[in-house]
Amino acid sequence: MRKLAFLLMLSLSACVKPPVHEQAAVPSREDAVQVAQAGSPSSCDGQVTSAGEQSGLRLADGSFAVWSNLNINIDGSARAYHPLNRSGGALLHLCVGGRVYLPDGSTYNASASNTVCTGRFMDDYERIRAAGWTDTSVGVIDWFGVYATGSVRIGGRTVDNVVPVEQPDGSGFYVSATALYDASYPEADQRRYVEPLAVPASVVSRDLARQGVVQGSAGVAIRADKKIAVPFIVGDIGPRIGEGTPALARQLAGLPIDTRITYEQRYAGIVGESDVLYVFFGGRKLSPPYDMSTVAATTQRAYSAWGGQDRLLSCLDQPAIPRS
Repeated sequence: MRKLAFLLMLSLSACVKPPVHEQAAVPSREDAVQVAQAGSPSSCDGQVTSAGEQSGLRLADGSFAVWSNLNINIDGSARAYHPLNRSGGALLHLCVGGRVYLPDGSTYNASASNTVCTGRFMDDYERIRAAGWTDTSVGVIDWFGVYATGSVRIGGRTVDNVVPVEQPDGSGFYVSATALYDASYPEADQRRYVEPLAVPASVVSRDLARQGVVQGSAGVAIRADKKIAVPFIVGDIGPRIGEGTPALARQLAGLPIDTRITYEQRYAGIVGESDVLYVFFGGRKLSPPYDMSTVAATTQRAYSAWGGQDRLLSCLDQPAIPRS
């Protein structure tokens, strides 16, 4: 039985190509059925369990398997957000990272549409920025993709995280945070957070997080078409399962990790249908540092301990795993 491909990142170079000798195809589904029917401890049996709006298969060891799509999450990158947006070198528009609150009590999602993002929001952003971020007679922004400080009362409510923090290197980029962090660095230090261009990481839903899949635990993902197994770390929390870092998306697509990706390349590997199988192992949080080589090594060990390729093959052929 040929091995699943695992792209072990052992270099911290800006562009890392997966080892050629590990690019083997997945064994056939017939082989996977034989493994499961043999009663192997690597089988993928369990119970369908709800995790909020999504359902997955809860395995006997507590791990959680679900088919979903793959959207790209770039929060945590040193190149994520800049006041000049794309012209400043940013991979994301500022509207993705905030919500506006106005003096009349109204509020809106800054990324509600392209028109709101590039028009209304940028106008409000410039006014709020010029007023020093906390002037409630002008408005405030609740930043959730950008690391921010401060709290104000506006329109009868308290809004936190209203003063965005710039990186100290003079680049103008804002600090972008992730739920998973290395506490050995200060909160305003970009190195505290998981760099999504370098580290394969997935987003866990809030509901699944409440069921024991914590930030910093490990998992494995595989696309139905490419069949490359990529162990990952849980790096952030979102509304649902189905987001991953550019590093995860690129590896799943058979592309090398590249921290120098351009704006046009940022969404390479996106999967619009429920064709990515995610298995969240749960359990204890992996220890920092959360750099590329350390995460590759620790998540590979967790994947092997979970059952490795044999168990993943069983899951690929398990029709009970929901698609959401």
